Amino acid sequence: MPAAILLQGLSKTYVSGPPWKRKRVEALKPTDLEVPWGGVFGLLGLNGAGKTTTVKLILGLLKASSGRAEILGGDIADRAIRCQIGYLPELPYFSRQLTAFETLRYFGSLYGFTGAGLDRKVEETLELVRLTRAAHQRVAEYSKGMQQRLGIGQALIGGPKLFLCDEPMSGLDPVGNKEMREIFLDMKRSGTTIFMNTHILDEAERICDHIAVLHEGRLIAQAPIAEVLEARARVPYVLELPQDALRVLKDHPVQGIRLEGVCLTLAGADLSSVLAELSKLGVQPTSVRPLSSAMEAYFLRTIGYAAAGKEAVA
Repeated sequence: MPAAILLQGLSKTYVSGPPWKRKRVEALKPTDLEVPWGGVFGLLGLNGAGKTTTVKLILGLLKASSGRAEILGGDIADRAIRCQIGYLPELPYFSRQLTAFETLRYFGSLYGFTGAGLDRKVEETLELVRLTRAAHQRVAEYSKGMQQRLGIGQALIGGPKLFLCDEPMSGLDPVGNKEMREIFLDMKRSGTTIFMNTHILDEAERICDHIAVLHEGRLIAQAPIAEVLEARARVPYVLELPQDALRVLKDHPVQGIRLEGVCLTLAGADLSSVLAELSKLGVQPTSVRPLSSAMEAYFLRTIGYAAAGKEAVA
C-alpha cells in the first residue's frame, strides 16, 4: 500500500521585489517525507518554520519550486484523489448568517448527498464534532472553538480517508483544546489518517503517533512518538529541599545538580541516580517537578542542534 503522503525533494522558494532587486526566500528546502496510513502525524515547528507552506504544497494550493508530492498514491490534481481528502485551514471562515446545520448541509450537497441521506449525514457529523445542541444557532454566535469544530465537520462530511489540518489548536482555551483532542482521537479510532501542523507540543504529545520537526524550512528530525517519550532527550527537573539540607550538600556535592536557593536543578543528570545519592546523604526532597515535558525537551534539543549548525540526533 502506498504512503498516505509522500514528499520527494519538495521545495518552495518565494521571489519578491522589482526585477532589479529580487529577493528570494526558501520557505521550504528540498524535503523527503513519508506519512504512513493510520494514526496521527504531527509536523512540528516554530511560527514561520514552513509548516503552512508544506500543507499548501501537498494540497496543490501552491506550486512547488522543485520535487513532487504524492497523496493517497496519486496526484492532487486527480479529482478522485481530492474527493478523499478533508482540509481544515488555520482560520476557517463560514457565513455568519447560516447555522451549523445549514453550513454542513451545503458542504454535504457538494459531495452529492441529497434528501434524507444528506440530513442524516449532517446529523452524524454534528454529533461527531459535538455540535448537535448548537446545530441551529447562527455561526455568528459561535466561539472560536465551536467554529474550529464546524471546520472539522465540513472537512469530514464527505468521509475522507485523509484529513489535513493547519494549527487546529491555535487560540483555543483549555476546554476547546480538550474538545478538539477528543475529536481527533475519535477520528483516529475510526481509521482516518490525520496530518496536522502544530507548535503546541503538549497536544502533539497526547495525539500524535509520529512527529517530524521542521526548522527554518528544513526537515531536521522525525520519530515515532513512543521513541520521543522514552526520554531520548533528558527532561530537566527541579527538586525543592528543606533548609537544613543545604548544609549537607555544601559539604557533600552531588554531581549533575545545580543549587539555586532551596532548589536543585537537574540538567542532563539522571533523576533516579540523583535521588539515590541524596537518600544516602539523608536528604529528602519536599517536591520534584519537571521543567518541561519529554516532547518539549526533544523539540528544544532538536532545534538547538540545528541552530548550532550540528546534525540533529533523532
